[in-house]
Amino acid sequence: MVFEEKVISNGDPQEEEEEEELVDPLETIRQKCEQTEHCVHAREKLEICETRVGSRSATTEDCTEELFDFLHARDHCMPPSVHSVTSKPPFHAQHQMFVFGRMASSDTSTLVQLCMQKVARHMDVLEERARDLPASLLKDLMPHLNMFYLDRIEQAAHLKVNDTPALPVEVYGDILRTNRTPNSLFQFMPPEADWKQKCMESFFHTVLLRPTLAQDPLPKVSAYALLSVSAQYVRVLSLQTTARDVCARLASEELRPVLHVLEKSVRCVRLLDARTLLKHGRTDVLFVLHRLIDHGAVTEVVLKRAPDRAILSWITARCRGRHRIRSAPAGSCRDEALWAREGPAAAKRSRLCLLADEEMGSEFSPSCSVPGRCPEGQVQCLDVEVHTLSTVSYLLPDCTGLHSCHLYCSQPLWENEVADLLESLRKLFLRPHCCLRDLSIGNVCERGLLARVLNTCPALYSLSLEINPPQDTSCSAWNHSLQFSTKLSLEKLSLKSSESQMMVESFPTVLQHVPMLSTLHVTGVRHARVLLQMLPEFNPLLKCLTLEDMSLADCHQEIIHLLENSSLQELSLKDCRLLEKCAEKKAFLALLVAAVKGLSSLRALSLCQNRLATSVIEIADLFLGECTSKITKLDLSSNFILPADLLAFSRRMDVYRPAQRLTLDLRFNPLDRDPELKGQALGKLLPCCNVLTDGWDSRSTMADHVSVM
Repeated sequence: MVFEEKVISNGDPQEEEEEEELVDPLETIRQKCEQTEHCVHAREKLEICETRVGSRSATTEDCTEELFDFLHARDHCMPPSVHSVTSKPPFHAQHQMFVFGRMASSDTSTLVQLCMQKVARHMDVLEERARDLPASLLKDLMPHLNMFYLDRIEQAAHLKVNDTPALPVEVYGDILRTNRTPNSLFQFMPPEADWKQKCMESFFHTVLLRPTLAQDPLPKVSAYALLSVSAQYVRVLSLQTTARDVCARLASEELRPVLHVLEKSVRCVRLLDARTLLKHGRTDVLFVLHRLIDHGAVTEVVLKRAPDRAILSWITARCRGRHRIRSAPAGSCRDEALWAREGPAAAKRSRLCLLADEEMGSEFSPSCSVPGRCPEGQVQCLDVEVHTLSTVSYLLPDCTGLHSCHLYCSQPLWENEVADLLESLRKLFLRPHCCLRDLSIGNVCERGLLARVLNTCPALYSLSLEINPPQDTSCSAWNHSLQFSTKLSLEKLSLKSSESQMMVESFPTVLQHVPMLSTLHVTGVRHARVLLQMLPEFNPLLKCLTLEDMSLADCHQEIIHLLENSSLQELSLKDCRLLEKCAEKKAFLALLVAAVKGLSSLRALSLCQNRLATSVIEIADLFLGECTSKITKLDLSSNFILPADLLAFSRRMDVYRPAQRLTLDLRFNPLDRDPELKGQALGKLLPCCNVLTDGWDSRSTMADHVSVM
């Protein structure tokens, strides 16, 4: 049977009844179109082709081209009203759209689209004949295929349609849109591999969590087949309480091949509420973790919502690295200085960890079919959320293979816990093979923690601290003097405070000892003026600076000085009240624009949440004159920019025209106040800018804001 015989009905009453609802509204127009000269000629060519195929004197590809020539001829002579489609799919079609892509995203009206739907229902035939189809036909078909078969024919399709790599990207983008992803993420298409990987990873979790729902649009395809195809794209695997039987399914003989694929593809395992998960199938959960971490390629583990102590102990045992710390046998010699610093308790803890590891390993061995001793995974990144840091502090000294560690306490971290944590970190950095370079600690009530951590861990490259104000104001601060024997290696520093304008002890002094600092993010800290003055002198290599929730209304001269004496590539001044006390706004903005234009290295500028309003017009002068700014990303979101202000801004941009295409963020501005002016403004911006905008309802949002004031 030739390809088109399975795609187009040849008199089967049952099949015609199924299509009757789709065909009837176009029957009259179709008959008229078939009487035109162009369609008559196309039909004659089609009949000749069918005759040749019947006598095997021509190829299926030739006949298929003639068939679609005829369908295109009929389609193109139809009136424009027939081509109208709805812009938004009905609610019940959302899940079908997730599987089928754009085919189900609107009410199909044209004849070509009807034919594409028919072809899409015969995926088995399409897969067999993909290499025989002409490139033009494949190009038209690909947006209408479900992603299961799109992946299977993609290689064959790209061999012929190698000049249209962006086409399948649109399909995956449409599928991701059905997952309630913010529209702003789809304004600019990332590389094809990223789109496809994210889409297939999301689809894998959908099939795994709800196999029946995922199979509805693909009744002929088993859940095993869907999982097998999408598993190779999974980089982050999430296991949570809503998927209690997921581990049991992955550990079953039926899906064991899928688990083997995951072992090669998954790089990060997210385990949410492990304690509850273990209650509903401990053996299966442990087996899946064992296969992914010990036999797989997982190097990052995320444990959230009070992880089970046994699981945490077993995972941290995988953080020891290849140079393991073993307890010294009785009577053996060891470094006396190291022993004096660590004390006998450290050796006992290591011995206990080894015993716990062996006990948990015995739970895996009955299920693991690998002969001999199983390998042991190498976890390099650990992200843990616990009630108290004492749960994990005593395990840290042996984690010499850990490169990145993120610790967050659901309860505030107090002085005694800080002391235990710092002592554990000190022991870890005394190890000769310690690899920890990235440390993050959250929810700490200790203003002097920054200096204490850097004193304890001078080899850190990246440090992030979230400091909350102490509830007990009588708590004594850390009074030790800050002393560094050498310059610190720190390259990235993030300091966040939940209390606006909070004083962080020794922060200015720390900046003097980090000459290699390239990225700095500061939120809610008081030292704005001192910070801006010190950065050009002590941190000349700074490339990315983010200041958030800091009052810079009195720091205009310092901002200009920084721009004139730095090599910044990215600058973000978010919610910094830039114009709050400014009597001459135009004068300051003129100085700011001139300084930004003079900084040739700057590529990204963010001024969001500064209530620029009508002053946004002055920002357009960045691209005025011969020496224009080199920035390619400009964030003006949340600045109360009205449509009239945006129109004035766009008129200047239309005249100045940036040398490079600009990414312009205009989200969360009340542009809905005048849709007509908004449309005019965007029309002038689009030729020179990639505009990020949204359908933000400013009136209801502001009413909600006023109601809670």
